Amino acid sequence: MSVRVLFFIFITFTFAHARDCEGTKLNGCCCDLNNNVKEESVAFTAITTNGDALPNGPIIYDKVVTNVGKAYSARSGIFHAPVPGVYSFSFSLMGLHSNPFYMFLYKNNAEITRLYTAGGGRHEVSSNTVYLTLKKGDEVYTKGTEGKKLYASEPYNMFSGVLIKIGSF
Repeated sequence: MSVRVLFFIFITFTFAHARDCEGTKLNGCCCDLNNNVKEESVAFTAITTNGDALPNGPIIYDKVVTNVGKAYSARSGIFHAPVPGVYSFSFSLMGLHSNPFYMFLYKNNAEITRLYTAGGGRHEVSSNTVYLTLKKGDEVYTKGTEGKKLYASEPYNMFSGVLIKIGSF
């Protein structure tokens, strides 16, 4: 192969790669210092072990099972999106018997969806999954019925999330 052909292949590859990275940068995302597209891994699962009455604020899931990317805070109970993209979030609850309970999933202080258990004389379980388009810095968290208690003797009450696809949509 001639030097010109090799040079042409090299320039074509470099130009195509740089355009992809520049295009990604224009969408507010993820190139490193060498102008290469960065891969981001974000995933967490956390469980609450607190059976006390819930405050008026995010539920604290204190037992962190996994926290790839360190985007979930066990101190605040809040997930902070480190990059823009499509994320999947799941959450579940087990309410105590004779204890009707609502749990809400919020994105930046706006309710997205909710769970409910009626607590009709037995423990009940409820769960939900939602896909959200997030911007960098968006917050996602759960809140429960203030003053109510979760069944926390076993790991039924969990909150998890994963980055599905990076980018601005």
